[in-house]
Amino acid sequence: MDKLFLLSDIYKNKELPTFRRPIYEKVRWESKLYSSLLGARGVGKTTLLLQRLNELDLPSSKALYIDLGDIYFTQNRLVDTALAFADQGGQYLFIDEVHRYGLQSWATEIKTIYDVLGDRLHVVFTGSSQTRILLRQADLSRRVLFHAIRGFSFREFLEVTKGITLPPIELDELTDNHDAYLQRHRNTLCGVDHELFQDYLQYGYYPSHLDDPAAFRIQLNRMVQTVLDMDIPYFSDTPNVKFAQLSKLLQAVATSVPFKPNFTKLGERTGLRRQFVEEYLISLQRAQLIQLLPADASGIASLSKPEKIYLDNSNLVHALSPAPPSIGTIRETFFANQMTALTDRVELIPPHLSIPKRGDFVLSYQDRKRLFEIGGPNKEAKQIGTGIDQFTVVDALKVAGKQRLPLWLFGFLY
Repeated sequence: MDKLFLLSDIYKNKELPTFRRPIYEKVRWESKLYSSLLGARGVGKTTLLLQRLNELDLPSSKALYIDLGDIYFTQNRLVDTALAFADQGGQYLFIDEVHRYGLQSWATEIKTIYDVLGDRLHVVFTGSSQTRILLRQADLSRRVLFHAIRGFSFREFLEVTKGITLPPIELDELTDNHDAYLQRHRNTLCGVDHELFQDYLQYGYYPSHLDDPAAFRIQLNRMVQTVLDMDIPYFSDTPNVKFAQLSKLLQAVATSVPFKPNFTKLGERTGLRRQFVEEYLISLQRAQLIQLLPADASGIASLSKPEKIYLDNSNLVHALSPAPPSIGTIRETFFANQMTALTDRVELIPPHLSIPKRGDFVLSYQDRKRLFEIGGPNKEAKQIGTGIDQFTVVDALKVAGKQRLPLWLFGFLY
């Protein structure tokens, strides 16, 4: 244990951002249930753990941070470590990167830890966005609270990079009375300009890449390679998942987004059998590299193949596209990414984003279906109309008209 205490102290003394994301306050750190922070690589899960460790300000014998990717855990079991820690008076255990556990039995071991030490030890762990699959298989749903961690919103990016502090906006206020929000915060919003929004679209989604924006493409490409080479093969239900095939498929998507998938043609381009194409696409979505959006339909029709494929966020578009991406693709990708974050809400029927027959997107939520058309400053509502739940989303700082909404403001939803 002495080595783990030493390493935990080293991490505790690392310089951390003073900015705390809103999700920090939503995590039930003291719950009797264990908490999991699940998300893609680079979205700041480790920072949240270390911020909590620092807030407790306890010696490592009481509050311990461990990284399951450490070589120590190729020979030592997580459950034995937790038992030894608790026997020595440990109270808080922060487990990072559970999916990198060399012994690959972390889910069942966390279940054992909860059943044996649930009243004595508070546990919070982080994992890949695909980790939820193994949590279900290990029957941890009654023992673990799930917290989905996304990349920075535009609102968070402004606070971290420019010190511009603004509260989130609720979806209903954004669509029904966004002028009220803009008026309340007009003095602070004077510091927001279109150039800052373009910076965010290019490199602002991943907190881990803000330190060196000039190198973000290199960093992001390396991260994607790690996800394809290590994360997806570990979680995939498809046998013998190959890095080369995943790379070809992701590249095929990156050169074409947004598009309606043809599994046969994608199979021909990538050398994959048609029946594996959909499975690989689902794996890429679980890793939060792409978005598969269904058609707006009901019943069995809503379960058919995706209507459109997007890369997960605009930073990926800039980093992976072989040619300069169109501004239309960037706008739609940003909108889909920020709206999809709403679907993380823990509700009986969470928001659902899909592709309508007319317009670009439709969000179904609480007996309302909001229809959106995305475009530039001069975009008109000819395609969708101007009904009460039909909105033209315009890429401009200021817009006029109740049914016309500024695109950047959708980056304030969280």
